[in-house]
Amino acid sequence: GASWGYYNNLTKQEPPADWGITPGEDRFFALRMARAAGIRIEDPPEKEQFHLQGTEPDAYWQGHRWIRLASLYPERIDHVVFYREGHPVGLCHDEPFTLGYQTNWKQEAVVCDREERWSADVHLCDGRVLRCGTILT
Repeated sequence: GASWGYYNNLTKQEPPADWGITPGEDRFFALRMARAAGIRIEDPPEKEQFHLQGTEPDAYWQGHRWIRLASLYPERIDHVVFYREGHPVGLCHDEPFTLGYQTNWKQEAVVCDREERWSADVHLCDGRVLRCGTILT
């Protein structure tokens, strides 16, 4: 594959680089661009509008992961609380909702084992809280 050349430099240039179309950030970007281009497309169910990016098996590199929450509508999110093995480990109020947020599209890696359980509570601006999680295999 090749990079789309859009704003998402994190998954395209930082290790472990994924030059394919990722199930979260890239899919959501494509859905929004299709809609902006006038293509009529229905939103996926709400539970599929969030993806805990960086938890995929191939997103592990030299004992590190770059965990973040991807969303079809990030503007609807107030903040995200990240959990590792059920314990809170981070909070982010700014898009791109990364664990270890430093600046836009720059984040610290998390030192971890390959098969740890990660989840996130997504606090929406309407007051609801949704759980998004992935079990690493």
